[in-house]
Amino acid sequence: MALPKEYQGYLVTELVERLEKSGKAKLSNKNAVAQKIQHVLEEDFAQEERLNQEVRDYLEKYSDQIRRDAISYQEMYKLVKKELMKKYKMVSSSRPDREGGRLSREKIIELSHRLIRDFSAMPQQIELQEEKNEVRLEIIRLFQALLREEHQIDQGVREKIRSQKREITEGSAEWDILFRKYYAEEMRKLGA
Repeated sequence: MALPKEYQGYLVTELVERLEKSGKAKLSNKNAVAQKIQHVLEEDFAQEERLNQEVRDYLEKYSDQIRRDAISYQEMYKLVKKELMKKYKMVSSSRPDREGGRLSREKIIELSHRLIRDFSAMPQQIELQEEKNEVRLEIIRLFQALLREEHQIDQGVREKIRSQKREITEGSAEWDILFRKYYAEEMRKLGA
């Protein structure tokens, strides 16, 4: 998944609040708008997870040949995923943007188009105060700001783990436990 579950709820809530504060949209039912954003994110992440599983299944099918030919599993995974994404006309969310966000700019743009389309079908819950494209650009800007904030949280948590008296290897069970613990503490500080 591209975003930690702990952050997803906060992102959705903040996106709704900041969109309303921007004056680009008038929300009469924040809960319905938040549910729509959550649904779009979950649907998108689930689609990418199904693709990842298809890649894993494909590579499992040819695992003997991959080992026999001494092909790097990671490289083959990337190649197969890239080809399947072309086939299904999907945009990857896994390429971080240059500013540190976990989602690629292309993915954020795709999500903004889906949200604007869905918001247009919800006139009772959200009224766009400007042209659709202007609101969509604001959604992109807000998404990027929230993802930069998440990146700072992630980096702070990693630094906290690195500052331990003894070295804790990333990927170890202990590292994962500490990461979740410190990440949850940072989320509580945000009120999430």
